[in-house]
Amino acid sequence: MVEFPIQQGLFKYNVMDYHAILGTPLDMGAPEIRQRYLKIAYFLHPDTCKLESTADKKRAIKLFSKLVNPAYEILSRESSRTEQVLIISEIARGLAPEKDKITLAHEDGQKLLRATNNLDLVYRQLLHPLITDLYKDLDNIFQRVAYISELNLIYLMMKSEQPISSKPSSPTMVSASLRPRVDATIVTETSPGKEEPKKETPKIPPQEIYYRRAKEKYDQNSYSEAIAELREVLKIDPRDSKSHCLLGLCYLKSKMATMAKVHITMALEINPSDPLNILAKKELDKVLPPDDKKDSKSTKSGFFGGFFGGKKK
Repeated sequence: MVEFPIQQGLFKYNVMDYHAILGTPLDMGAPEIRQRYLKIAYFLHPDTCKLESTADKKRAIKLFSKLVNPAYEILSRESSRTEQVLIISEIARGLAPEKDKITLAHEDGQKLLRATNNLDLVYRQLLHPLITDLYKDLDNIFQRVAYISELNLIYLMMKSEQPISSKPSSPTMVSASLRPRVDATIVTETSPGKEEPKKETPKIPPQEIYYRRAKEKYDQNSYSEAIAELREVLKIDPRDSKSHCLLGLCYLKSKMATMAKVHITMALEINPSDPLNILAKKELDKVLPPDDKKDSKSTKSGFFGGFFGGKKK
C-alpha cells in the first residue's frame, strides 16, 4: 500500500490532525468549523466543483470523501472534537521538552517557536495564508496541510509550557487534603537562653504528592479523580514515565482506549524497560482493535489505502 503522504507535524506521531485537514485553528467552535467545511465542499463536491479535467475532478471527489468528510465527522461533534484536542495536546505536551530539536519543513514553524509574546495572535497570523482557500490548489494540498500541522504541534507544545499561574505548583499550593497531617506539638521545657534545634522536615516534591494521591484514587476505582491528579503531575514534569503509565491505565479502566494508547505509548517511549510500562502495554493490547496494534505506517496506510490507490499490482 502507498503510505499516507504527510509525515510532518502531528501526523509524524501516528495521529490524524483533523484540524489541519480542514484548515481550522485549534480553538474553533462547531459553527465556524461548519462554515469552513462548507467552503471546502464548494471546491470539491462534484455538483459545484469548477475543475475542468476529469482527472482533477476525480482527485477532488476522493479528497472530499476520504479526507475532508472523515475530518468533519470528528470535529463537528463536541465529544469527539474534545477527545481529539486532548489526544494531540497530550502528544504535544510529551514532546515539548525537546521542541527545539524537532525538524521543521516550513519557516513559519521557526517564527512560532520564537513567539515568546502574543502566542495566540502569532499562531493565527501564520495560519491565515495557509488555510485561506486551502483546497483550491490540489497539487499543493498535502504540503499545505503538513505546514498547518507543524504550526498546530508547535502551538500546543508552547501552550503546554505556559503555567496556569506565574509560578509552577508548589507544596504550599496543594490543597489541605494533600498536606501531611500534623499532630499536636509536645512542648518540653528547655534551659533559659537555649533553644531546641529545629528539625527540618523533608519536603516532598509536589508531583510526588499528586502521584501518591492519584495512586490512592486508582486503587479506590475513582479513575476520574486520579486522572485529574496525574494531569497536575504532567504539568510539572511532562516526561514522568510512571504518571503517563498510570494515566493510561486510568483511561483504560474508563473505557477510553484511544487516550490510554497515547499515554501508555508515551510511557514506553520514555522508559521502555520499565516492567509496569510493559504490563500496561499488554493490558492495552487486550482491548485495542486489531488495526490499532499495527505500527504507525501500516495504520495510516490502512486508513487511506483506498484513497491512494490500494495495493500495487
